[in-house]
Amino acid sequence: MKLKSILEQVLQELNVPKPEDAYKFDDIKVEDTQSGRMYTYIYTNNLGQKMEVTNMVSKLSKEPERSIYVAFAKYEPDAPEPEHPDDEELKYGEMTGAKDMLKVLATVVEATKRTMKSEGGQENIYSILYSPADKKRGNIYLHYMETLFPGFEKASGQKGSFTRFINKDFKD
Repeated sequence: MKLKSILEQVLQELNVPKPEDAYKFDDIKVEDTQSGRMYTYIYTNNLGQKMEVTNMVSKLSKEPERSIYVAFAKYEPDAPEPEHPDDEELKYGEMTGAKDMLKVLATVVEATKRTMKSEGGQENIYSILYSPADKKRGNIYLHYMETLFPGFEKASGQKGSFTRFINKDFKD
């Protein structure tokens, strides 16, 4: 049993993105909107493409505290606002071909942790939600979510197209 536990830890260390694996942020924009606060973390990937991680922090009336909606896409500041909600989802479904999934995951985690800190700490966040553009990666994201945010557990059911994790240490 000890050997199995040691091997699992080693494997986890090799495959889990760490803060030092994350891309450096070129810019961080914070905007208050009607729905909450939008954090946009902009970085340049290994192909020279400008990318963004967005964390929308909102508080819904039926929830005790704030939730973070996490998304990742190409950074296009001059793109027109989508006329239809489905057009916005297409933006997040675009593949970059950069073959940098671990670096992107590390960057997303770093952005989300910074957002939590800006919002007063993890104890002030009720849930984290994400919707993988590539559904085949859903289980990979689930694994990393459970590993990198151990205080959050997967909620039963979906919230729209989003997978939701509730902060099990949240004090209402």
